[in-house]
Amino acid sequence: MAKRYFKEWFESGNTFYHQFEHIFKHGKYKNAAFQLHQAAESFYKTVLLVFTNYRPKGHYLDSLSSTVCAFSPKFLTVFPMATDQQKKCFDLLNEAYVRARYDSRYKITKKQLEYLAKCVHKLQRLTKRICKEKIESFV
Repeated sequence: MAKRYFKEWFESGNTFYHQFEHIFKHGKYKNAAFQLHQAAESFYKTVLLVFTNYRPKGHYLDSLSSTVCAFSPKFLTVFPMATDQQKKCFDLLNEAYVRARYDSRYKITKKQLEYLAKCVHKLQRLTKRICKEKIESFV
């Protein structure tokens, strides 16, 4: 089951990340934020499915992040929260699931998205490594 979940959900996260890159290049920052949120959510849910065989219904990255940190403290490094700017960027991504689609006042800059893309790319690499290690432990 863990292998199947990994393949399905990690691939989904990769697809969202590629869609983010394409949309970002065209300057559609609100939609890019939504796609980046979806990528991060998929990567977090990949970890949860591989480790627990359970996927919560929620979409908030702060909740998903705190849950996966129980499986590896390395996930704490994905979205640094040392500065107000880092916190603001994470909040913008966390809210993008709803606000980037439905709130005309939602704004995110190119610079903020570039920063967040690096974080989500780190999450992608970490998810792959941690999940592969877990799957190998089942053998």
